[in-house]
Amino acid sequence: MDYHFFDYKHDISGFESDLFSVPHIVFIALVYVLGILVSFLFRKARHERIGVGLKVLSIWMVVFEITKITWESVHDINHGYGFNYEGILPLYTCSLFIYALLVAAWGKGKPREFCLSFLTTIGMLYGAIGVVYCNGLNFYPFWTFGAFYSMFFHATMFVTGVFLLMTGYKKAEWRDVYRSFVPIVLLACVAVPVNYYLNGPADYMLLYSGSGVPFYQDIAQDLGAKGLRFIYTILMLVTHLPLAALVVGITKLIGRIFGKKAGAAANAQE
Repeated sequence: MDYHFFDYKHDISGFESDLFSVPHIVFIALVYVLGILVSFLFRKARHERIGVGLKVLSIWMVVFEITKITWESVHDINHGYGFNYEGILPLYTCSLFIYALLVAAWGKGKPREFCLSFLTTIGMLYGAIGVVYCNGLNFYPFWTFGAFYSMFFHATMFVTGVFLLMTGYKKAEWRDVYRSFVPIVLLACVAVPVNYYLNGPADYMLLYSGSGVPFYQDIAQDLGAKGLRFIYTILMLVTHLPLAALVVGITKLIGRIFGKKAGAAANAQE
């Protein structure tokens, strides 16, 4: 198989998938280990410095996304497909990482708190899942820009959430469950009309057909056949609430366990 780093998927022949290949497995391990290790080493960083880091990261992610959209659009147009309105728009749930990061870095008040809640719940969870099930590796070999974009994007989502929690910049609270849901609903207000207008080929936020999600895609198909697809859309949207609650619960449990260990160690020294 002959390809270059910036080659587009339609130009790469003889490729099946690099998902769970040896390089991918190594990448998964590195992201999880380094993400937690770096967060631990810098856990006492001043919040002012973390705020500056968030600003820098937010600008980088915007530039990175624009670069990816431009790169993909040029290839799509050159291949005669035109601009890919059905898949390239930043309306996926993971795309919300960019918007939430911008508000968390530059905003104030409740909007900032809502976005921090998203970054440390659904954003962190989807980043962790995206690192393991990196869909980009189904279309691009590991050592290409297309694969790098998907891997780096989701790794950044995961590491950012872990870092914000481990440094105490954001503390896990049960109200994060509904707070994280606000940015999701706001993006859905755009993604849902686009999905229904395009009749679902992009399935932004998985709110149209649940493509690739077991059980949900079957529900979407059955309800769609009965003209009740909107029920699936509502069901999938509400699913984010228990997922956020799960993340908050696990985070608080881990914090309590390590908090008790730290307290026991301090008492032992006395």
